[in-house]
Amino acid sequence: MLDSDTATSGNAPGVLSQVADFRLTRFSHKNNADQWWSVLVEIEGSIDAFIANAIEQGQGTTAPNLKPIPVDQVTFVVPVAYDAADRAVDHRLQPVSIFARQSFLSLLNQQPLAGHSANQWNVQSLVLGGLVDPVVLDLDADWPDTTPHPPLSKGATVMAVIDDGIAIGHDLFRDGETSSRVRFAAFLESVPFRKDSKTTVGRTLNKEAVDALLEKCTRQGLLDEDTFYSRTGQIDFPKQIFSTVALRSSHGSHVMALAAGQMLDDAEDERPIICAALPSRLVEDTSGVDLLPSFYLGFQMLTKEARRFCEASGALAKVIFNLSYGNSGGPHDGTGLFARLFEHYFGAEAVVNGDPQRAWLMLPGGNANLAQLHGVLEPGVELAQFDLSVLPDDRTGNAVQIWMPFEGADPAKATVVVWSPDGKSHQVTTSGPDQSHCFVNEQDFEIARLSFSGPQGETKRGLVQLLINPTASHDRKEPLAPSGIWQIEVTREADAPHAIELWVRRDETIPGLKPGGKQAYFDNPGYERFGKYGEPLRVDPPGSDCPVKRAGTLSGFACGQSPVVVAAYVAKTEDLAPYSASGPCNQPSSPAGSDREGPDLAAKGDESDVVRGVLSAGSRSGTLVRRSGTSVAAPRMARAAAVAIHDFDGSGREWAQAPTASTPGMEKLNPGAPKTPQQSGSGAYSYPVEARWIYGK
Repeated sequence: MLDSDTATSGNAPGVLSQVADFRLTRFSHKNNADQWWSVLVEIEGSIDAFIANAIEQGQGTTAPNLKPIPVDQVTFVVPVAYDAADRAVDHRLQPVSIFARQSFLSLLNQQPLAGHSANQWNVQSLVLGGLVDPVVLDLDADWPDTTPHPPLSKGATVMAVIDDGIAIGHDLFRDGETSSRVRFAAFLESVPFRKDSKTTVGRTLNKEAVDALLEKCTRQGLLDEDTFYSRTGQIDFPKQIFSTVALRSSHGSHVMALAAGQMLDDAEDERPIICAALPSRLVEDTSGVDLLPSFYLGFQMLTKEARRFCEASGALAKVIFNLSYGNSGGPHDGTGLFARLFEHYFGAEAVVNGDPQRAWLMLPGGNANLAQLHGVLEPGVELAQFDLSVLPDDRTGNAVQIWMPFEGADPAKATVVVWSPDGKSHQVTTSGPDQSHCFVNEQDFEIARLSFSGPQGETKRGLVQLLINPTASHDRKEPLAPSGIWQIEVTREADAPHAIELWVRRDETIPGLKPGGKQAYFDNPGYERFGKYGEPLRVDPPGSDCPVKRAGTLSGFACGQSPVVVAAYVAKTEDLAPYSASGPCNQPSSPAGSDREGPDLAAKGDESDVVRGVLSAGSRSGTLVRRSGTSVAAPRMARAAAVAIHDFDGSGREWAQAPTASTPGMEKLNPGAPKTPQQSGSGAYSYPVEARWIYGK
């Protein structure tokens, strides 16, 4: 241990989410009571009961089936994507994305009542999203259309994509000069149409609206794409609405083309597209925490829209979803908030009205294998120290999650001590009550927080969190944390039988967006980065006693039971990409856990070690760009799954165990490679994609 001064402590553990409380503290120097936020809440019971309870306690809301309340009295709103049927269903536990004023958030974030799993608002857990400009909200929106679409042709599969920067006018998403294959598009950050609005946030366009805009913006056979994206609402610089479709390359366009792109004259089976575009300003923070409410609002909108598609027999059409995002947080055992919410839409207990709809979800395994974001206090080890390097000029917050092992009724006993770069320290013990301690600056503003929360909900693990403010900001009044090494020391009894796992939250800015986040990482001196020939080591060296590990870096989104999780390989060498994350996952802590060991299979993420990435759509018609990572491997498997789902009777994960048997054109590569299921699942597979789009061929 190091000698240090003790920072000022503010014990205030009585909240559902320390992260939400800490993030709101960052704005304590401002008067933001009327600021709107996106919020994801897990509620017990029905949405109607939640709304009625809130109104009874003096909190106002609006909805099409309730008497409108004056706008200045509205404190939260449930999006119309949750229709009357959704709101009436009584679930034991369900996720709901809402928009709420900051004045209401402190009430929602109260800890559960004594002897109950939820608080007085029937909220069991809460994730704070991002700030929402009221200009993109329509509190008077009407219910979305539920009229069935015309029956699809035989072999048709609906392709559903949630991403950012989706260039819906690209010629790979059209079946004619002014005819789009996009049947539904939701833009979650756009100035809404106030007339006949069908969404609470942003705007939605159906095929008729997209085709009309294509016709208006096409001159002499060429689409004026800048005007088109301005008229869709994706780009409005005077109102500070920005999308990466304004750039040469956009993530969503690249991903959606891999999953569903085809030339105008391609004779491939029908692939109607539905999509939801995330707010670009939230995508700049890659942690996934800010985006989670938008993710699940997108899933809610697209699953409702998917049910409007049917086959000639009258059965609901088959749907492939792709979400090429990941994060490094969560318990990594299938019980975390991220994993469980995917089960809500795609698991055995998926919520459907009437007949079930076959829907598979593709997720990337993550790119964190070499990022030094994972640490482990191994069984039988009494003490480990982790040097967290927090970089200067980092405009996003940093966080470390320390998950205690599941040990039944007997809580895991450990002590966590943290020293800041300026020598101040705090500690928490995991065998006592919930705790919260603040690191403060000279002006007595909180700049970091160390907290402990006991086992809650399905996870049943204790959680220690270190939350750190940005080290730089354009706001001169924002309290900043010092950059440098934040030392974390974890101690416990030497004979403890289970590991304690640490994960650094991912926050590095995605290429192509304005710089903001710089990734914090564990910088322990014993970590071996390179082999004897200078190549990065893909697996931990045998016999290494360094507590920073490559194993166990699988994305926190990808640890659940139902999604198909895809790793990435390099085509030239037919070997896994060095960045591609792997298992094992944590030992499940409850029946809600997953049996997952790692990814389900691997797809191409790079052409070679020199030619990085794979070709797919740029932001303008006729363009192709390269992008790399497991986020481009996942949609390649989404394209293959769109064929397989018709003839395969099992789940998506069952198909991924032997996909070539039911998928024409799919081949298994290098079957003798000594890769474990924790690294590549059932193996590496190729499926023809680029051949469909090389212009001029």
